[in-house]
Amino acid sequence: ALGNHEFDWGTDTLRARMRQAKFGIFGANVRYTNGRDVEWIRNDTIITRAKTRIGIVGWSTLATPTTTRASNVVGLRFDPPAPIVDSIATALRKRGAEFVIVVAHAGAFCSRDGATSCNGEAIDFARQLTTRVDAIISGHTHSLVNADVSGKPIVQARSSGRAIDVIDIPLERYGNFPTRHEVREIVSDTLKPDAAVEAIVQRAVERVAPLVNRHVATIPATLARQGNQYPLGNLIADAQRWAAKGDVAIMNNGGIRTELRSGEATYGSLFEILPFGNVLYSLIMTGAQLRGLIEAMLAKSSVDDHVSGMTIKYDPTKPPGSRLVSVTMSDGSALSDLKTYNVIVNDFLATGGEGYHAGERASSAKPLNIIDLDALIDYLRSLPIPVTAPAEVRIAPITAQ
Repeated sequence: ALGNHEFDWGTDTLRARMRQAKFGIFGANVRYTNGRDVEWIRNDTIITRAKTRIGIVGWSTLATPTTTRASNVVGLRFDPPAPIVDSIATALRKRGAEFVIVVAHAGAFCSRDGATSCNGEAIDFARQLTTRVDAIISGHTHSLVNADVSGKPIVQARSSGRAIDVIDIPLERYGNFPTRHEVREIVSDTLKPDAAVEAIVQRAVERVAPLVNRHVATIPATLARQGNQYPLGNLIADAQRWAAKGDVAIMNNGGIRTELRSGEATYGSLFEILPFGNVLYSLIMTGAQLRGLIEAMLAKSSVDDHVSGMTIKYDPTKPPGSRLVSVTMSDGSALSDLKTYNVIVNDFLATGGEGYHAGERASSAKPLNIIDLDALIDYLRSLPIPVTAPAEVRIAPITAQ
């Protein structure tokens, strides 16, 4: 299923990779903004295994426009998938498919068992379907899902190759045997590498080793990416504010892809954290405009950003748009609606990411010749060794009275 990060390098690159792929990549709910089907994105296919014909249809998360750079999906829209899949599933069976499998780059969250208290986009989709499908394989949220929803098995095998989905669908309907499914954990070092793939990887690793292994800093303790507010996020926001000489900086958590491990921090280990090559932007904003941006950040069900140069207090019990309680700047003053501030964000946020419309809110928005990864590397090199990250919570709910 076509995912949001498939668009990260633009549609030209995506189309080139799709032409190279020896497997189908599907996005049935992706349309041009005028409603026409996108001719270079396949909706479905039918494959044959032994004598069994299996229909496969895929769709993309509706959040794609706000979870990749907005410029990467100009001219495209992402429509509600259930009516589309209902139509395609019916057509697939008329074309001879005996089973229909849905692959969805859209996720869900369940309890720790993966089977109960499930919610999210993929779960809503399963409940909205009116046509029978035999299984739904989801992704996007990197979570464990191994549930039955409205009589449909739905699975998600975490992320990073840590698990695989296994679904056993009875081929004979008359026995009334149930579909069995599981998410099977994988211990990668117990698997024998594929020799051909290993050779390709080894050659690639050797080519980039001089850059990847370049020393940057020493980290005394692992900086985990855990929870909504954590020291690593503070460190990255500080780096961007420092590199761009801003008054404040805002960093979206979704752009922080992994932890910073203890020991030597190299270019390669930092690239794993910030792999997107985002360009920093300077947004000139009045205090009132910045206040509106912060309210947009706080309108989510949970805080999903880090900041530098300010401390935010908010009331999560208030309705969206009125949750902000106070903003204290780094000099101890309160945010002033009448003052002007230089707000540093990455190009993802500046161009519409997360639905904040940060660039549109600003009096002016200017791209800087600074890549987020370079900002972090230069900032770490400027700090005393060993590097420590600020641990204070900068976006905090007020304590209930």
